[in-house]
Order: sequence, then structure tokens, then C-alpha cells
Amino acid sequence: MGATTNTAGQTPAIAPAQGILAQHQAALDAGRFLVQQCQACQQHIYFPREVCPHCGSNQLGFVAPCGLGTVYANTTVRRKPEAGGDYNVCIVELDEGPRLMSRVDKLAPDAVKIGQRVTARVEVTEGKGRVVFDPISVRPERVEGSFDKHRAGQAQPGRKYASGAAVHTSSGLQALRGKTAIAGVGTFGFGEAHGFNDMELLARSAHAAVADAGLTMQDIDGLCTASTTSTMWSLPVAEYLGLNPKFVSGTMIGGSSFIAHLLPAIHALNSGQCNAVLVCYGSVQRTAQFGRAEVAKARKWLDPQPYETPYEPMQPLSAYALAASRHMHQYGTTRRHLAEVAVAARGWAQLNPQAFMRDPLSIDDVLKARMVSDPFSVRDCCLVTDGGGAYVLVRADRAKDLKQKPVYVLGNASAQWHRQISAMPDLTLSAASQSGREAYAMAGLAAKDIDVVELYDAFTINTLLFLEDLGFCKKGEAGAFVEGGAIGPGGRLPVNTNGGGLSCVHPGMYGIFALIEAVQQLRGECGARQVQNARTAIAHGNGGTLSSQSTAILGIEL
Repeated sequence: MGATTNTAGQTPAIAPAQGILAQHQAALDAGRFLVQQCQACQQHIYFPREVCPHCGSNQLGFVAPCGLGTVYANTTVRRKPEAGGDYNVCIVELDEGPRLMSRVDKLAPDAVKIGQRVTARVEVTEGKGRVVFDPISVRPERVEGSFDKHRAGQAQPGRKYASGAAVHTSSGLQALRGKTAIAGVGTFGFGEAHGFNDMELLARSAHAAVADAGLTMQDIDGLCTASTTSTMWSLPVAEYLGLNPKFVSGTMIGGSSFIAHLLPAIHALNSGQCNAVLVCYGSVQRTAQFGRAEVAKARKWLDPQPYETPYEPMQPLSAYALAASRHMHQYGTTRRHLAEVAVAARGWAQLNPQAFMRDPLSIDDVLKARMVSDPFSVRDCCLVTDGGGAYVLVRADRAKDLKQKPVYVLGNASAQWHRQISAMPDLTLSAASQSGREAYAMAGLAAKDIDVVELYDAFTINTLLFLEDLGFCKKGEAGAFVEGGAIGPGGRLPVNTNGGGLSCVHPGMYGIFALIEAVQQLRGECGARQVQNARTAIAHGNGGTLSSQSTAILGIEL
């Protein structure tokens, strides 16, 4: 191990010609841990950047923090002894307010606890520095340079929570309520699609959706699509399908993209820019030769996260595990509550012939399954499958004359607050609280009016967070809300009725499949899993590490 040093002392000289990231890393390499402080609003900031996220000023300077902090969230990544053994990944809240991903040294991984007081140290190995923390046995009442008020676990100072702000939905958006309808849906290649590639699954699904709507490819003049591996994906998709779209959206914000595509498409349709929009996706994530390991390596360069990657979180799993650990600490949520989510999803999947995983699953099965990143076992994590999905969107007046019963888009909104999990303002409150409120406002509905709930369940904690943030129960009460099979077949609220990403399908991004299931439920096409008399549904998408959220409210009546 290389040289180490504590953080107290003067700020080292840094070459002004360097960018912020390079300046920060140069200080770490020299054994100094620095954060920024805004000269305009005086807030401390981490990770370093060019513009203050609190007030927008660019008058930022580096300062040495006092070095004290508190463990805010924590996970132990489980690894075989021959691979190096278990290790700790945590989020530490500095006494100045900012949070950062790191690890706690000098303790066994399982001995690290939320609420533990720690002190920062720079570890330099082979010339490269990173911040780690050591435990301190007694919390000092006052340390020179530290803040008098200890804020651990509170909202990060200066952050403006959109969930508490005024609803942004304008009268213009409310006027678009029900003006557009989903006229066709299609899927292909669930599970394992050997011998196919991403484009072929997308194309099969797209043709199925267009045919379901009673249209042909020549009728499609709008296109929305996204890919985890191609930055210009709409170009080869249009080429492959023979489209010349008048409206194109290649917005890529993770798994919520295909629900977030709704509102731009609604604007395009109702402005007359186009007449029929195809939204489509396909991925052979499970069977592809360029698999998850290769994508993860490429993403380190194409989507760098230099303030988290050095601590080797098992992403995205560890990010969600950190959120789960915080929810458990703050609200008393238990692993059994998480297991209820997995078991309910499996119950629905057993009623769905398309679902990839339909074997029986019990609470004990989940609790006894192999741990991967505490508090998650493998059964708390989504599937890795192949699959394609697509839907067709048209104006409501045209939908009435097409093949299928129209499913109207009553509301849609999206929100994003962060990219890195360590930058999430509150790990127990997602941007779904904003997207949901605004989608409900556009639709003129509330959670109590929803018959079917389709949530992006990449991990079991997602379902609990979104049930709270979308208004189906109060914050902190989702664990109790799902007890006793309450969201499974026969429960009081039907959630993820196809089996969700946990048991039905999850080919890298799941959002489009949540929307397709909502449409099929409202059209009464779901056989043994059909929710009786379903007239309204919510489909909610999630992207990144709880980073982007998009909510759609659908109905069969205006």
C-alpha cells in the first residue's frame, strides 16, 4: 500500500490550467482530500464541478474539509475468497454536508454500520489517490474546523426538492390529456433468443405492434428508440425498418426512456408533425457474445463515474443496495419486506406463459438465497434476459377507427435529480415523487383512482420506493403495505402483473414492458392474470441508479 495522509492542512497549489477533475485528482495523488465551496452561497460541494448545484454560480474554490463524517448508507459486496473476499462500499456524509462514495477501513466489512462516525484519509497506491475512511470510537463534541451541528441523514443543505415544489404541469399539458392513444403493442423473444441480435428482436416486436394496430410500416412517420450500446441507435433502426420519419427521438435516460418518449411523441402528433409514432426496443443481453462484462468495461470509458468507480461497487446492484440499506435504517424496513416484493412478482409470473421464471418462490427462498450486495440476495435482483417490445401511438380521434380498443395517455411526466447514487439528495426519496405528481396532475387523477400498477422493479427496493413516491402509501410504510401478499395475485393492489423485471423479462431496460403490460391489462387480454374491470393503469419507468423517473397514466375512458 502506498503512502497515506490525513486531510487537515493548507490547500495545495493546483495548476489553474487543469480542469476540475484533474485538479481534484492531482490533490488526491499528493495526499490531500479537497471539496469545493461556493463563494456565492457558501455551500460545500462534492463531487467537484464547474457550476454550483445549489445556486448556479461558477465562483467555486477548493477547500480542505474537517475530515469527519458519518456513514449514511452501506453495503457489503459478497465475493468468493479466491476473488479477494467480501468488501465494503458506503456513502459517507461529511460534517460539511456533502456525501461521497467510499469505504471504511480497519473494520471487517460486516462491522461497518450506518450512523458510525468516521474520519477521512487519503490512500495513495501506485501514485493514484482516493479517499477512504477510518472509524473513530467516540464522536467528539467539537473538533477544530468541524461543524457544530451534526446533520447526518438529513437532506443535503441547499437542495431544492421538486417533490415539495408546486406542480409544474401547465394548462397546455392538461389540454393534451387523452388526445393520444396507444393503438398497438408487440413483443418478441422473451427469455433466451439464440441466433438473434438486438435489431432483429426490435424489428419483430415493431412489426407485431404495427400489425396489432391495424397499420403497416408505411403508415409510421415517427420513431422513438434507445439502446444501451449504440449512441445513434435511431439511425440504424430507421434504416433497418425502411422508415423516413418526420419525428425522431433518441432520448436515452436508461430504462425509463420508453415511457419518457411518450410526451415528446404526444406533442409531435398533436402539432401535426406526424401521424403514427413507433416506440421500440430490443436486446439480447442474455445470449449476446458482447455481454454484461464487456458492456461494464466499456461503460467505464463511455459513461465514466470517477468518484464512484475507484471503490468497485457492483453496479448497478450496489447502488440500489445502498438505497435499500438507508430505507431499512431510517424506516425499519426488513429483508422480509423486500422478499414480499419478489414473491408477489413470482406469483404473477406463474400466471403468465411469457414469463421467464415461473418456478415457485417463497419468502424463505429469498431470505436464504445467496447474498450478492447486502441487503440483496440474488432473488432481490432482476433477471437478465433477451426480449423486444414496441408500441404505436396515434391521435385519439384516429385510434377510434383502428383495430384495437384505444388506450388513452391521460398523463405523462419525467424527472431526474442525479446520475451517481452518491449524488442522490435523499436515498429514500426518488424523483418519482415529482414525475408522479405531475403525471397525476395532467391526468386529473390520484393514486386512489388507479386500478393496475406497473413499476420498474430492477430490484426489490424499487417497488417499495415507487409505491411510496407515487402515493400508494406514506413514506416509510411500503414494507408494511406489501406484507401478506398484498401486491400479489388476490391482494388489495395488483402490482407488476406480468411478473415484472424480477420474474418476467429484463433485457437491460424494462420500462417499455411495464407500459405494454398496462395496455394489455386495460384491453382485457391477460388471461389468468387479468385484473377484472381495470379501467386505469400507471406505468412507471426508472433509469440509471434511481436517476431518471418517468410516469404514465393510462385509461380506456376520457
